[in-house]
Amino acid sequence: MRTSIAIYFDLENIDKKFNLKKLLEAITLNIEDDTTPVFAIKLACGDTNNISKFREQLKNLNFEIRETPHVTVKKKNRADLILTVEAFESLYQKSPDIDLYVFITSDTDFTVIMDKLRKYGKNVWLVTNEAEKDKELFTSSSDKILVIENCFVGSENSKNEITQIERILTELGFSATDSSSIKELIESFEKDKWFDGGLFGTKLRSLIKDFSYKGKKVNSQNKLFDELKKNGIMETKKEGKVDSFKIVK
Repeated sequence: MRTSIAIYFDLENIDKKFNLKKLLEAITLNIEDDTTPVFAIKLACGDTNNISKFREQLKNLNFEIRETPHVTVKKKNRADLILTVEAFESLYQKSPDIDLYVFITSDTDFTVIMDKLRKYGKNVWLVTNEAEKDKELFTSSSDKILVIENCFVGSENSKNEITQIERILTELGFSATDSSSIKELIESFEKDKWFDGGLFGTKLRSLIKDFSYKGKKVNSQNKLFDELKKNGIMETKKEGKVDSFKIVK
């Protein structure tokens, strides 16, 4: 099963430290079922100056870039209108049929289309600034809100915990990049709550497309879980044929 995702990026007033790849990983980790996320639509709109801040990231991640020049003396462009029309058109055409709509913006004008999409049964997430995230207009028109500052280059949470998990993973033979991604995956699960072991594997392969245990000191997920359990990060149990885990640290 797949979760088809559309991302609409309003490039106005977004700090250039924003790391788009980090956001795609955060979206993948925040999908709570065992479906495979597919980013079916990726569209970014803004004027030339704002596009230039993100052009390399957008190009590398296969975003469609649409320039929207300023049309008034107050430097208001039409990014909100274009992205809104594109989102509604995708709802109407259903080709592809989108399950999750994600808007990256601090503009409350988007709450109109967000409400409309939810009316038609779609899941809608917002990515916005820390200072804006508690606005009632945003909280009442979205199913989940992610914070832009958490996706800045170099942003970290729980630094001591990150160091311990990454150290364990690198000692097991994982690269620094893979260790960082696996650490993010581990931290994405709610602590002290049991999850199906298969969900870990599904999310891991969505996060790291070419992931393999080949050449590592652990050659399976069960062996990896054993190491995490030994270091007090995870607990595991088996009921019948179902393997489960929970994060405890």
